[in-house]
Amino acid sequence: MKEKYSEEFRSEAVSLALGSDKPYSVIARDLGVNYQTFGNWMRKAMSDDKAATGKRISKPDYQELLKQNRVMAKELKLRKQEIEILKKAAAYFAKHDL
Repeated sequence: MKEKYSEEFRSEAVSLALGSDKPYSVIARDLGVNYQTFGNWMRKAMSDDKAATGKRISKPDYQELLKQNRVMAKELKLRKQEIEILKKAAAYFAKHDL
């Protein structure tokens, strides 16, 4: 039997569902995928996560991790900017020997 959907499409669909507040049925319909097929993809993804981590990751857990990731990425960007400013200040003071 030929697969209708690529593994990449399935993975993106699962990520979309985990990061969204929409019900799985709405996402499946929007993507043009049968709800039962989409549910199978979700169950497989959840069981794969459980096998890899030893615990099951739920949708709220995933959304909380996404939120934390955004906060940490923003903080990392700020820290990199601070480091660049400090490098420039150190070079300036080294040059002028103050």
